Amino acid sequence: MMPMPPGLSAVIEGAQPLTERFAAAGFRLYFVGGVVRDHLLDRSRDAQDLDATTDARPPEIKALVADLADAVWTQGERFGTIGCTVGDQIYEITTHRAEAYDPQSRKPTVSFGDRIDDDLARRDFTVNSMAVDLSDGTLVDPYGGRADLAEGVLRTPLDPEISFSEDPLRMLRAARFHAGYGLEPTPELVTAITELLDRVAIVSAERIRDELQKLLLLDDPSAGFRLLATTGLLARVLPSLAALDGGEAARRGAQAAAVAPDPAARWAVLLGPEGIAAANLGKLKFSGEMKRDVIWFASATGWASGEQRAFEPPSLRRDAALVPSGRGLSELLDWVTDQRSANGLVSDDLDAYRRAYLELVEAEPDLGDPAPLLSGEVVCAVLGISPGREVGVAMKWLRDLRLQEGPIDAVVAADRLLAWWPTRDSAG
Repeated sequence: MMPMPPGLSAVIEGAQPLTERFAAAGFRLYFVGGVVRDHLLDRSRDAQDLDATTDARPPEIKALVADLADAVWTQGERFGTIGCTVGDQIYEITTHRAEAYDPQSRKPTVSFGDRIDDDLARRDFTVNSMAVDLSDGTLVDPYGGRADLAEGVLRTPLDPEISFSEDPLRMLRAARFHAGYGLEPTPELVTAITELLDRVAIVSAERIRDELQKLLLLDDPSAGFRLLATTGLLARVLPSLAALDGGEAARRGAQAAAVAPDPAARWAVLLGPEGIAAANLGKLKFSGEMKRDVIWFASATGWASGEQRAFEPPSLRRDAALVPSGRGLSELLDWVTDQRSANGLVSDDLDAYRRAYLELVEAEPDLGDPAPLLSGEVVCAVLGISPGREVGVAMKWLRDLRLQEGPIDAVVAADRLLAWWPTRDSAG
């Protein structure tokens, strides 16, 4: 039996109430996957869920944890998974599985098994196909995952054509493990990706999006995006970036790593100018809020490349008006600054912009959300009109006036509106 890393020993000890409960009922319980892999690499997994597998069936799992757990959830029961919390720790306990996928389906056909080795064979990579028997601390490693970790090799436990055909999302996961763990894909694995590109069409846009985002948020995702580009997989999942070669894809990945690990900020770097960003965001089914934030960052792509931006008060006010709810203009400035720094570009103009903005905020504290110069009710009274479309025209003009000239006395604003109103374009 191998000596357990201290961190892994601690989580095994913490799971003893569960281990003893399952053993008393004649079942074995194993930690599996990431918790084993990361502790063997001495990577912290504080506050993360722990994945376990067992030969007990879902109804038996529920019965065994019922009076031990503080909470139990069963959303994944049809796939063999019961979730629970014991103390402060969350466990996802899954019956050993032997899955087979319909070639045309996104959903696995699940059959439960009794052997841990069979369960491990259905996992994505050998480094995730390791388990620790919680009853005695034995490492179960039938596919050489520990050796692959030590040697920096990325392999699948089964033939990669079988593994990727069963779940094509694993091809994207290969890019993440390549970049995140420095594991070099075997030639057979790379060949399988290039031959099975079309299989990714059965994977939902949401799963593709989530996996790409996990890659994008790594400390340095560049190697992963190079792999996606050189195998042709990037063209399948982000078609508008199909023209990128491996070098350019890696450059964008490295550029993304230069900015804060904020999903919207990094997506904006990867996708580029706002028009391209907008096209991809729809295909990947992002939320409206995420689309808004990515496009806001992406609108400053030219600025990040060294373009100058005016910082007279009208321009500053308009920039402030475009900041999405929950965001701050300082975030955009940091995003631009970080990219310039990564590319060896100076940021003196950004320093001047920031100083000018802070001075304007001091003079106009409501700059981020300026109050209307006049209320709609006052506009109606001043112009002698009824509520309707024309009020909206007047309010838009007043907003533009506020952004151009700053705070204006209400009486002056009313006079200016009266003077402009006869000259307005009748089309609004």
